[in-house]
Order: sequence, then structure tokens, then C-alpha cells
Amino acid sequence: MFPEDPNDELPTRLGLAVGLIGSVIITIGFIINTIGEGIELSEINRKDEIDRKAGLRNKEHFNQIQRKLDFLLSEIDELKRRG
Repeated sequence: MFPEDPNDELPTRLGLAVGLIGSVIITIGFIINTIGEGIELSEINRKDEIDRKAGLRNKEHFNQIQRKLDFLLSEIDELKRRG
């Protein structure tokens, strides 16, 4: 690939080869970046799903407390009527 005489010029295709290698490296970088963004999006979706489920659990817990309070208030009203 390299000439034997150091005074000779580099082969004319060397610039093209280096450019091609650079393009391949850049393309690999873009691919890795895209994979990273996909992973980040997946993590965001997972976190959103966890948050949504936590919200549903909190709402159900609140509803249970509300039902118990309603029951207790009705019991208090019943005791007032009897007594």
C-alpha cells in the first residue's frame, strides 16, 4: 500500500479510504446514539407505566378510605337517630 521510496507520493486512493473509514465510524456513532435514545425512551415509558399504576393504587386506596368514612358517618347518623 505504501510506496517503498519515501519521496514518492501516497497512493491517490488513500484519501478516499480514510474518508470511507471516517464515514463508517460516524455511521456507527449514529447507530449507537439511536440505540441509546431507544433505551431512554423505553425507560421513560416504563417509568410512566409505574407512575400510572401507582396513581391507580393511590386512587383505590383513597376510595377505600372514603367508603370507610362514609360507612362510619352513616353509623353515627344511625346512632343519633336511635339515641
